[in-house]
Order: sequence, then C-alpha cells, then structure tokens
Amino acid sequence: MATTYSFVTDWSFEAPIHDVWHAISDICSYPEIWPDFKKVQVRVGDGRSVGSIIDAETRGRLPYSLNYSLEVVESVEPRHILLKSAGDLVGSGRWELSPLGDSRTAVKYYWDVATTNPVLNFLAPLFRSALARNHDEVMARGRAAFARVLTGARQ
Repeated sequence: MATTYSFVTDWSFEAPIHDVWHAISDICSYPEIWPDFKKVQVRVGDGRSVGSIIDAETRGRLPYSLNYSLEVVESVEPRHILLKSAGDLVGSGRWELSPLGDSRTAVKYYWDVATTNPVLNFLAPLFRSALARNHDEVMARGRAAFARVLTGARQ
C-alpha cells in the first residue's frame, strides 16, 4: 500500500522574482548546484514549458535513491510551475513565486506524493518522521543552493 506525503516548503530570497524564476525553473542545472539531485535529464521539451518531461534521481542522507519523472502541466512565468510526478514518487509538485517588493521573492513549494517503493512503504509506519526530516533537509540544502546561485547572479 502506498504511503502518502504532503509537504509545504517556504523560502524567501533577496532577489527579484524573475531571477528566482530563472534559477528554480532551470531544472537541468539542479545536479550542478543541489547535491541531492544526482541526475536530471530532459526527455521531452525544454524542461520548463508545458509538456516537458524530466527524469530525475534524488538521494538525501538516507540510504536510498528515488527515481521519478516530472511532467510540466502548467507553467506561468514568473508565478508558478505545476508538475506531475510518476515513478518512485507519484503525485504533484507546485512551485509558487510571489514578489515581496522589487528585490525580494517568496517561494512556496507543495509536494504531494505517494511512494511506490514496497520497501519504503513497509518501513513508513516506523520511519515516517525520519523520512519527513530527510525531505526537510533536502529542501534546506536546495534553499542554500538557490541562495548561492542568486547571490552570484547579483555580483
């Protein structure tokens, strides 16, 4: 039986919304900047526009990798991207960006997925909080990665 997870991540950056959009929507650069993304390959499209399909492999600190594909279902620059996930994680992800004045941006990421890996589903009742902490740590490293990219973009 699949185990479902719903995560909401809140970030803010000292950068204009268009700069943040460019960084977050450039999924092909994730393995270069975000250590938890081991592989990203665009299978269809450009990775940003509707209909694009991206294959990804992620691995946090726990001893397992997740392999999944993301399909861009909606993309409204610079406000939001809606993704449909399949593979080890089935569900949806949504990036929402909002300007906070001219030079700050709020980012919210919604990740509503179910795991399909039988081992993870078997262990979930015992390790659900560890799996949630792992997600939070992955996202914290992502925030730090984007902050570095955005700081470099302004220099």
